[in-house]
Amino acid sequence: MKVRAQGDKEMDAIRHLTEVLKSQVALYSELCELIEHEKEAITTWAVDKTVEITKKKEEILRREHIQQKARKLLLEQIAQAHDSESATISDVIKYAEGSEYSGHLEGLCAQLVELIKKIHAENLSLRMLYTTNCRMINDFFSQAGLSDMDNTYAPGMKNNKKVSTMYRIG
Repeated sequence: MKVRAQGDKEMDAIRHLTEVLKSQVALYSELCELIEHEKEAITTWAVDKTVEITKKKEEILRREHIQQKARKLLLEQIAQAHDSESATISDVIKYAEGSEYSGHLEGLCAQLVELIKKIHAENLSLRMLYTTNCRMINDFFSQAGLSDMDNTYAPGMKNNKKVSTMYRIG
């Protein structure tokens, strides 16, 4: 009877893990959508919209952190059920083989991987947009004579000292 109770407990943990993964897919999908809106806001110089989106992203990341903790706890419980120190989602898929959760876990993992790849690529794009915008703002103020120091560093200078715009443009 103890073995059956342990198996039920493990299946409950796997079911809960499936729910956590679904939640993470939803959060990452929402994050991807927000990143698209953020790119649009950056390119149109919509500062208020950018700030609003940043706050929404922070909330999503806070919720994702909670989901990540739950995921880790569930993986630990499943590992213990198999007398293992740790378990990965791939391990859980093997443990769940033949159950209703096996294929579902595989699909959720594939979705997560794709979303994470997309978020990574979009974050690189955002970084370039922000860098370009900062450079444009800095150049504007430098050309207007409102700044005597550039925020960039001269290549080859020791101690990465800031240099004047005159050094940069010769």
